[in-house]
Amino acid sequence: MNLQNVLTELGPEIEKHGLTYDAENQFAEKNFNLLKQKGVYKALIPADLGGGGVMYSELCYFLKDLAQYCPSTSLTLSMHMHLVAVLVFKHINGDAAATKTLKAVVEKDLILLSTGGGDWVSSNGTAKKVEGGYRINCKKSFCSGSPIANVAVMSCAYDDGKSEHVLHFSVPLNSDGVEIIHDWNAMGMRATGSNSISFKDVFVPEEKITLIRERGKWHPVWDVVSTFAFPVFIAPYAGIVEAITKKTIALFSKKDNPESHALSCLGEMHNNYQITKMTLQKLIENANNLNIKPTSDTAAIALQAKSIITQHGRMSAQAAMESLGGYSYYYKAGIERLYRDLFAGEFHPMHASKQKEMLGNFLIGRTLAG
Repeated sequence: MNLQNVLTELGPEIEKHGLTYDAENQFAEKNFNLLKQKGVYKALIPADLGGGGVMYSELCYFLKDLAQYCPSTSLTLSMHMHLVAVLVFKHINGDAAATKTLKAVVEKDLILLSTGGGDWVSSNGTAKKVEGGYRINCKKSFCSGSPIANVAVMSCAYDDGKSEHVLHFSVPLNSDGVEIIHDWNAMGMRATGSNSISFKDVFVPEEKITLIRERGKWHPVWDVVSTFAFPVFIAPYAGIVEAITKKTIALFSKKDNPESHALSCLGEMHNNYQITKMTLQKLIENANNLNIKPTSDTAAIALQAKSIITQHGRMSAQAAMESLGGYSYYYKAGIERLYRDLFAGEFHPMHASKQKEMLGNFLIGRTLAG
């Protein structure tokens, strides 16, 4: 599968639909159907399992480029793909359960869903041990792709009476007690369908519990998630910065005798764009196409890179708008939607201040903490 060929073919149509869905505050259903028809959801899965067999790095750069046509479409796709990336890594390293799940994704055309990192180290909710499994009660937000997803990959807090834990599990979205709450009405990424999902007394069989860990403590699973998932769902934000940069230069080039202040802002925009571009490259290289053993070192690099991309991305966008002046505020300039969508990046883990605290701990020899 050649993802760039797919993008060349579908990009303009995806962009057209994306603008309409954003304006109407609707989920970009047509875009995802187009991608599904091309098998993009299976692209990262190895060919011997029936997938597209594309390289991890190729997928990340595809998501960056897709975001320049429709950020919402790219981000929502990345929410499925970052889960697949972790599964592919586990499959490569002999995890039979991961292999089984990847085969199911291919054979049943499944789309996976998570909270985009909202569960993180401490998670929320309550769980009760029952015969054969657990009863789960929780509400999860920022569940991108909920209108078309099939399986939720989640976690839930669990107190066994002695200590606090977190259960990691997967559950079909058509299970009894699972309800999609249609509450996605946000400033940006309006076409992602990032609704909340309620789990009320949902039964999760024992075999669907993939991990039980200590709550609030860093676990090696986060080394894996940070190293391999972060490049996938941050790539769309780097793509937005690139799109703003290209549009701004094109618009600015039409100006006659631009003021020195505007030229300085244009340069500031591009400086920060280059920082996001180079940081994304480092972030993707850090994952080494899934051919490394994740450690706290690779996790720290990923967390740092995410923070740099979101912060300098916003700085680049701000300078872009300042360079164009009032015209940038108009919808017709093509920057306003991108600017709004870019802000969503901060709400994936880690928040910049928390990331700095974690990095500080790591630099003086302490463990990363949630």
